[in-house]
Amino acid sequence: MICGLIAILSTYVRRQALDTNNWTNTSTKLLEDKNIQNALGAFMVDSIFSNVDVKTQLEGALPPQAQALAGPASAGLRELAGRAAPELLARPRVQDAWRAANRAAHLQLMAILNGGGNTVSTQNGEVVLNLHNLVQQLASNLGLSAPPAGAGQQLSGAAQNRLGVTLPASSGQLVIMRAKQLKTAQDIAKLIRHISIIFTILTFVLFAAAIALAGGWRRLALRSTGWCFVGLGIAVLLVRRVAGNQIVDGLVNAESIKPAAHDAWNIGTSLLRAIAIAFVIYGLVIVIAAWMAGPTSSATAMRRALTPTFRDHPVRTYAVAGFLYLLVLLWGPTPALRELVPILIIAALLVLGIEILRRQATLEFPDAHAGDTAKRLRAWWHARRHPAPTGGAV
Repeated sequence: MICGLIAILSTYVRRQALDTNNWTNTSTKLLEDKNIQNALGAFMVDSIFSNVDVKTQLEGALPPQAQALAGPASAGLRELAGRAAPELLARPRVQDAWRAANRAAHLQLMAILNGGGNTVSTQNGEVVLNLHNLVQQLASNLGLSAPPAGAGQQLSGAAQNRLGVTLPASSGQLVIMRAKQLKTAQDIAKLIRHISIIFTILTFVLFAAAIALAGGWRRLALRSTGWCFVGLGIAVLLVRRVAGNQIVDGLVNAESIKPAAHDAWNIGTSLLRAIAIAFVIYGLVIVIAAWMAGPTSSATAMRRALTPTFRDHPVRTYAVAGFLYLLVLLWGPTPALRELVPILIIAALLVLGIEILRRQATLEFPDAHAGDTAKRLRAWWHARRHPAPTGGAV
């Protein structure tokens, strides 16, 4: 169980933090969240007003008799920016720019983690998420500066009269990693990759060994393995829920930011949730497979009913199973069912399980024929509708 828990958590970190496509897709979902739009919008507004003395700029643009209004106008403009920033971030074009910025930052980060140390020196020792164009677009919409290149000229309202403010290139820069953290980050990335591979293989080897060494109670060992999978999935879901609240509340002190932080945690750990649910599903499938091979009356009746098809039409059996598996792949309910290697492994296990069940049923019921189950069901239904009269004298 411990190996499985480590395998799940390390696999999640590897796929979420070290895979550019997953990182980019998650970042896109983050910006679509309203609370995160508000928090990021506040950061963009702070980037503008901390890099530009808007009050002084307004005083220079107003006539002497109206310069006293520069302070209230600056405060009003900041309030207007606070409302305009989330609306700007909700636009599809801006979200595409956010997606591109996150992809570029993650590619830069991965180049560093994989040994491309030169990239750090060209970025002043930092890996940054460059939101400068978004900040400049917000300033343009407020009428503080000219629009960024390629942003278009169809602006309205306050954007028609510009103050000619030039934002510094450092505005809108979110630092992801600094040069002094490079060695630690590289070591952690290598460790995560190795742990994920080693513990995943070790987990499945231990479960397979336990089933192989079970001897006469192999079916019970298989069922126990299934319940272990279910338990691992439920444990990870509980850890995600409980740890998420503790981590966010511990790291974020400002109450205004906590809704965005909680949303960011839920979105950022959605892949972990998917992996946990996958373990629950796989575990239940294993438990059902163990039940189908068991001695209960319902499992025995099911095997007897399937024996004629298993014995006389094996091609049909595998064709139906393959068709159902293809439907599951088209659905893709778990991350593993969207990658080639896990798809092939699951398909091989499915074929092995069907073949074992087919041979068991054929040996167990050699005299079973097609239609026997239907006859027994009709006889059972007739007996229920026409019970035999009870004898005895009154």
